[in-house]
Amino acid sequence: MKNKLIKTISNKLIYILLISFFINGSILKAESEGKIEDILINEYNMSILSVDQNDQSLSIITAVKILNKSESPFVPNFSDVAKTGMNFIRFSLPEGFYDLYVETDLPSGNLIEMPNGFALTSDIPSGGFNLIFSYYVNYNSSKFNFPLHFPHGAESFKIIIPEESGIIKGEKLSFDKNIEISSKRFNEYTGIEYSNGEYLNLEMENIPSSFLKKISTSLNFQIINLIVIIIMVNIIILFFGIKYYKNIRKKNA
Repeated sequence: MKNKLIKTISNKLIYILLISFFINGSILKAESEGKIEDILINEYNMSILSVDQNDQSLSIITAVKILNKSESPFVPNFSDVAKTGMNFIRFSLPEGFYDLYVETDLPSGNLIEMPNGFALTSDIPSGGFNLIFSYYVNYNSSKFNFPLHFPHGAESFKIIIPEESGIIKGEKLSFDKNIEISSKRFNEYTGIEYSNGEYLNLEMENIPSSFLKKISTSLNFQIINLIVIIIMVNIIILFFGIKYYKNIRKKNA
């Protein structure tokens, strides 16, 4: 009886130890992985390198400094976005971007393009890392709007644009200085302290366009006006023609 009791107690202890091991193991594993909230963007530097007036396109390159403030690596989770949320690193791009190119010193991973940006599948170890991406985007008039999203915030933001290629406007953004890079003059605008999930509605105004584009746009507008006028004239002629025909029929009746 005594041996049976000892055996029963031993079995229960084994079960308790096993359960404790698995629970603590799960907790340790969960604690060993960083959280999305630990990811910060120290610097977000955006450069409009050139404005092509003929193609009406912008060449843009962006350099970002990423910081994982946790001592544990952040592991992205793409399994079930509906349940886990956007638990991965992502960056915003303007609608219609093309020829995206990305370089980083993060561990190997893949790039997932989305309609208005891209996401990284790389783990983010503890510490700081660099990310550079470039792309092109077209503009259709002298204005260009880009609702730049900061999913992970940005402690500082900087954007430069070639001198005489337009002006930049946006929340918490102001002109800082004029700089020279490789004998080319740029206007620099800066902003600070963008919180997680905040939008910076970038507006470019007074973007130059080619003389041929202006003529083409003007001619298209004039052609449309001419077509509208011709249609209206035909409608008026038809209206009075029908009215005249009815009056003739009444007189002959």
